[in-house]
Amino acid sequence: MGANTTPEVEPVAAPTGIDQEVIGQTPWPVKTRYVVDLWLHGYAMLVSDTSRTPLFRADYRDAMIVAKNSRNIASQLDDNAEALRHGLRVNPRLLDGARLALREGSWVEMGNDIAAFLTSGEEAASGKKRPSALSTWKRTPHPAEETTATSAVLGSVFRTESDRAWLKLFALSLSDEHSKFYELYWREQQHALRPTLAAVDSQFSQRYLKQLRSYLRGVQLPTGEIVLSLPLGGEGRSILEGQHSVAIGFPATADSSLDAVYEFAHEAVGGIAEQAVRERISPAEFRAGAAAQFESPTKVRGGAMLLQRAIPELVAGYERHYLSVARVRFGGTDVDSAFVRAFPVRQAIIDGMDQQLDQVLKAAN
Repeated sequence: MGANTTPEVEPVAAPTGIDQEVIGQTPWPVKTRYVVDLWLHGYAMLVSDTSRTPLFRADYRDAMIVAKNSRNIASQLDDNAEALRHGLRVNPRLLDGARLALREGSWVEMGNDIAAFLTSGEEAASGKKRPSALSTWKRTPHPAEETTATSAVLGSVFRTESDRAWLKLFALSLSDEHSKFYELYWREQQHALRPTLAAVDSQFSQRYLKQLRSYLRGVQLPTGEIVLSLPLGGEGRSILEGQHSVAIGFPATADSSLDAVYEFAHEAVGGIAEQAVRERISPAEFRAGAAAQFESPTKVRGGAMLLQRAIPELVAGYERHYLSVARVRFGGTDVDSAFVRAFPVRQAIIDGMDQQLDQVLKAAN
């Protein structure tokens, strides 16, 4: 992807006042955040995910295409989609950048951070200062330490010159998508889904959080935030080191608000699932990259194991939810058997999670 493929346009920042809504005053408040949804929307429009537990809603891209076509809208994200998809095919690790927006408070802040990162990379490569294509973004100075930390996080994903060229094209394309389509669409959806947001807060913050508190203290997650995200499917995206942010799918209706509790349990058990996989696969499998293959079904099974200990009345609903996410049809009433078949995990890994969950809950009580 050469430099000549990057359009030299000025990104447009998100207007003040739409970036975030917070419901509740609990240790884990339920939120929405525009920058998270816009960033994930960009990835969702590019990625074809056929995994059993997809990152994005199965119907999301088609729904967005219909919405844009009905308004006769096309943006640079559409124009540059094939170049961006090519970059993801060449380097699938770029998908690791999907969780980066959880570190940002607004689209303005994220634009500042990307511009600073790209400019510093260009200066390092050339040995002199020169303006980035994103340098026209209205810059708001960050404290030096915060800027350095953010650049380090961006650099851990976008490591090479071609990676940074992809990031530049993606950010510029998203800025155009924001100004032409996504901001208005997001506002409309937030208004329509306000009853659902309130229902999630009622189910989680006012009812089930207290039953998960022992576990959350045990894994050193006493506080954090839950971000309900329009593009996400059952996999979710989280940052559980330092900052504790869990992004999960936005339930479609108030009646399905328990889906958020299920997906939070899935994300909250992620650290234990990853540790169990690392400890229970062979060194050869680990070197071959097999851990990533095992982690997704292990997290799904781990969420059920956590709920079995903390909120057992939710286990059957959790299992039905993830069978639905995986598009698995099953007959009869034996949901548990269908769930185990749909998400097979080695018994050694299950045993490892059992032991870790018992240890965490014992230590917390």
